[in-house]
Amino acid sequence: MKYPDLSSAQKRKAQAMLQRLHGEGVMETVSQVATYFDDVCDWDSGAITMATLLDHTGWQRTAPVETVHKAELPAGVMRHVRAVLAAEGSSASAEALELLPEV
Repeated sequence: MKYPDLSSAQKRKAQAMLQRLHGEGVMETVSQVATYFDDVCDWDSGAITMATLLDHTGWQRTAPVETVHKAELPAGVMRHVRAVLAAEGSSASAEALELLPEV
């Protein structure tokens, strides 16, 4: 879909999702959000993960995203969280593992 073809409500939603994408380190344009509007809406609602959205669109994270710092969680807790996420094996878990620091 092209941005001019979106309804006013869809344009507002596209702008809001664009800001959220920018917060996640995906530096696309509102025109690109409009092109992949349904996929971005699915990501925004939690129906698909960021990894799936990036796979569908070919976009990349080009800016650093916030991560959990080692000082915020004890090393034992961090190791346990990483082990559980690694064992779970879903794309959402793989995405979460990318955001966690190594211990």
